[in-house]
Amino acid sequence: MRERLRSLDPRLLWVLLALMALGTLTLYSAGRNTPQAGIWLKQSLWNLLGFSLMVLLSAVDPRRVFRFSFPAYLLGLVALAAVLVVGRKIGGSTRWFVIAGQTFQPSELMKWVTLLYVSYRLGTRTAEAIGRMELLGIAGLVAFPMLLVQRQPDLGMALSFLPILLLIPLMKGLRMRWVLLLVVVAAVGGVGAWKFVLKPYQKQRVMIFLDPSADLQGKGYQVNQSRIAIGSGGLFGKGFTSGSQTQLNFLPVKTTDFAFSVWAEERGFLGVLFVLGLFGLLLSRLFDAAAEARTAAEAYFCAGAAAIFGLHLLVNVGMVAGALPNKGMVLPFFSAGGSSTLSFFLALGLVMGVLHRAKVK
Repeated sequence: MRERLRSLDPRLLWVLLALMALGTLTLYSAGRNTPQAGIWLKQSLWNLLGFSLMVLLSAVDPRRVFRFSFPAYLLGLVALAAVLVVGRKIGGSTRWFVIAGQTFQPSELMKWVTLLYVSYRLGTRTAEAIGRMELLGIAGLVAFPMLLVQRQPDLGMALSFLPILLLIPLMKGLRMRWVLLLVVVAAVGGVGAWKFVLKPYQKQRVMIFLDPSADLQGKGYQVNQSRIAIGSGGLFGKGFTSGSQTQLNFLPVKTTDFAFSVWAEERGFLGVLFVLGLFGLLLSRLFDAAAEARTAAEAYFCAGAAAIFGLHLLVNVGMVAGALPNKGMVLPFFSAGGSSTLSFFLALGLVMGVLHRAKVK
């Protein structure tokens, strides 16, 4: 066990421990005076399980993990299809399996499995071997699980696959004309999605984002209360468990989507800067891992991991501040959730393995 602990990267480890501690405190405050008073303890158990899996994975040679990426990808597709048939429907979406009384969301893990397989596939080919058909094939590998996730429906989760689609091919030296083509395709796809894919409630979220005051007692309520909570925090915050929006239960879904609003109300602008700085250090270390990686596949995975973490940070913080539409994308280590927590830890475990192999070699 001591040898496995030595495989952990100290710089990444301390940032991770700090985010876990602050996230747990936030959930404790968010759950007070609600039926979710014990949510912080449940999340602590998920953190402990995820941390243990991360330690185990960090000592494994990443090349061994990549060899199982294709079977894992196929199994993930089967799980996404199965959840549409036999999954539990909660809040209008069919995203979860129920196992031993616990819910499990396969899409949370699938985005990392997709990144793993795409990284392995690109990493075993030279830049000259990546032609148009190969790029289209890679786009299909990402688009297929995205479509299955959107069928649940879960637009926020579907969008979390985008960094894989955009970042990895760019790292292979994609020419500018292909970048422009991707932009055009994305724009056309956005128009098509608005007309044929997005559900009425999803379109309403976009409209509320454009004009939050249009429905303050309805769909605009969440974002409006979140902005009030953030603004009331001021420079130094109201103090631990002292936020009025949080403790009086005006702030909705405060243990998941809007957990960062709780932190902002209690710790203020300086506290927000501190947490954003921690996430900045996390992303920086992930890019360091990409630069230090021994193989191309490892580098692609680490860079893709940084992009996925960065997207979650950007969308969640932008959402709670009212700068982006409400997409329901969790904030790593702050938002409660077993499936998302385990997936983040497993991804970091592989990154730790990449850093350990680079250091040993």
